[in-house]
Amino acid sequence: MDTKNVISLIGRFLKENNDFLIAAHHAPDGDNIGASIGMYLALKNSGKQAVIVNDDKIVERYVFLLGGDKGAFVQYSDELKNKKYKNIIILDTATSERVGKVRNIIADDALIINIDHHPTNEMFGTLNYVDSSSASASQLVYRVLKENGFSITKQISDALLSGVLSDTGGLRFENTDSKVLSSVQEFIACGSDLTDITDRIFLRLDYEETIKVSEIASKIELFRNERIALAYNDQTVNPLYENEPVLMILNSISEAGVSLFVRKNGEDFYKISIRSKGGFNVSDFAAKWNGGGHKNAAGIKFYGSFDKLRNTLLKDLREDCLKYYGK
Repeated sequence: MDTKNVISLIGRFLKENNDFLIAAHHAPDGDNIGASIGMYLALKNSGKQAVIVNDDKIVERYVFLLGGDKGAFVQYSDELKNKKYKNIIILDTATSERVGKVRNIIADDALIINIDHHPTNEMFGTLNYVDSSSASASQLVYRVLKENGFSITKQISDALLSGVLSDTGGLRFENTDSKVLSSVQEFIACGSDLTDITDRIFLRLDYEETIKVSEIASKIELFRNERIALAYNDQTVNPLYENEPVLMILNSISEAGVSLFVRKNGEDFYKISIRSKGGFNVSDFAAKWNGGGHKNAAGIKFYGSFDKLRNTLLKDLREDCLKYYGK
């Protein structure tokens, strides 16, 4: 089925149904959040019932996109599992498993709309709109809404623009192409303030979080031969609310081509964010460890001790990087 027909069928699904569950991958990033909120607002403005449920909390710096409607974005809990949703929209997610426990509230006979830009997407939806050439899922949501006649308000535009900016690093990453710039121009025409949103999602951090980030940054390890920078934080002792500030510091280290931010989230449980500059494909590496993502940004969940992580996953990454950068 060609793309135009898929987009049209998704539009019919949105207009003819109600009571939607919007989900996306755990550890939500800006594109995940922006796409979800943009879709949520379009449905609510059309008189529909909808809710966003994620395995994790919304990142604090994106809360402003909800416009005070904080109940729109809910972290999953077992209290929710008595209701099963039949109209599902899953965004920015390569596999259905990556929505985590949210699967507990999806009915067995649910209709699932899958909108994504990951090249590893498994086409798990009833309808699949997947375009790996798109820099962000937010652009795909924008196209679905626009081509099906949904009104793009400033608030919707702000959410989708935030998603685009997040996945392009503020229009700095190599995926910033003419389609991205065209979308940004249209969001500005809708009333979005590019300067203000860039400032909100990249340049603001409260004092306590700044101190925590500084402490983590002071302990960064650099593996020079492998060109890897590693940061670690024990979230159970020193909870950091946002990962991006640490990742931005790691990514700014000129000697590093690959950055690793490891967070301890429980006993023998770690969440790992990996970033790269240039050609090293962190998505391919993450896939070896049951993770996923994009060429330059990926994530992994690791079960075991930190020593085991260093002696297995980190050792594997160091070997891969040494081969790559030793060319």
